[in-house]
Amino acid sequence: MPGRRWIMLAILFAARAATGFQFQSVGSSAPMLMRDLAIDYSEIGLLLGAYLLPGVVVALPAGLLGQRFQEKTLGLAGLALMAISAVALGCSENFVAALVARTIGGVGATIVVLVATKMTTDWFDSREIVLAMSILQVSWPFGAMLALPIQAFVAQSWGWPAVMMSAALCAGAVLIAFAFVSPSAQASHAATADRTRLPTAVLLPVTIAGIVWGAMNLACVLFFSYAPLLMVARGSSPTLAASLTSLAIWLTILAIPAGGYLVHRLGRPIAAIAVSALTAACALTLFVAGSYPTIGCLMFGVAVGPLSGAILSLPARALNPGQRSLGFGVFYTCFYVLMAVGPPAVGRLQDLWQSPAAGLIAAAALLVVAVPLSFSFAALSNRRQIADRGCETELRAVS
Repeated sequence: MPGRRWIMLAILFAARAATGFQFQSVGSSAPMLMRDLAIDYSEIGLLLGAYLLPGVVVALPAGLLGQRFQEKTLGLAGLALMAISAVALGCSENFVAALVARTIGGVGATIVVLVATKMTTDWFDSREIVLAMSILQVSWPFGAMLALPIQAFVAQSWGWPAVMMSAALCAGAVLIAFAFVSPSAQASHAATADRTRLPTAVLLPVTIAGIVWGAMNLACVLFFSYAPLLMVARGSSPTLAASLTSLAIWLTILAIPAGGYLVHRLGRPIAAIAVSALTAACALTLFVAGSYPTIGCLMFGVAVGPLSGAILSLPARALNPGQRSLGFGVFYTCFYVLMAVGPPAVGRLQDLWQSPAAGLIAAAALLVVAVPLSFSFAALSNRRQIADRGCETELRAVS
């Protein structure tokens, strides 16, 4: 059934969107949480971070579990943890209870994101994998944007506990849909011999791909965080600065699937990464230099679009089907580590420079570094493919 993989992608899209919906629940009800739990903005920040930080320590164990349990089972467990977390957070009466509940949700979300990416790879490998990964990547911001109006209305109508319950209902609804997912034929027939470890020839390119993925996402976070501050520091109104940055975000969201389709048609993901990353870095340079900041801002939003699907498709080139659970565990561990240590490090750099431009220069540097790393990945993965073909030839000769 040719359309079956698209049905699977729709369910996986919904699962990943549910993580974005739940992440936004704290931001949507922050003033009410601060009032009722007697907390301040720093503690709200901890609640936000607690949803992402578990990925640093959970991604790799989740990949190991994926070698012993079906991805469907892990996905259901992750969605169940998300639903339990949302209910517990809605019933919390103090900050400690809320933090524990939020962390549980982060563990579940990490598992769901890893499983969704791995299953999408299984279903679309050697087909429309760049396009499928691009569509999957849009799911998280889609869920967060969907949450903004819904959760604002729920918060004003029934209070912040109802917002958390809405996240629980979302996770529960997706959990029911997730019960209908099934592994691809490729994953079902994966050789068990590859499921114990990752040889160095595989581990190194997957680690590089994870670093490239983390560098790209960190660059985007830095741009969306520091671009408005730099514009305001140079005399723009806060409203104009926020509006221009928001427009760049919308362009990025539209450019991700469009760029994924273009890269799919061209069939050159490494070249797409190099061109897009360097274009985005040039756009940031123009923005920091003050030369046509509006054009630089919008150019960045368009340029980073093709990167998502192209980078997420890289692990499939290095991993055999039986290695993908552990491989994506390594991939996402690199991503979460960079996302955890990057913002504080750049914040310290900004304090030293006393200018928001420091964050944008760091973002441009990350994008430039992603280019040689991508070429290194290509060289290593190609070398492994040649070695594998040589081994297959020798085995056929012996037999």
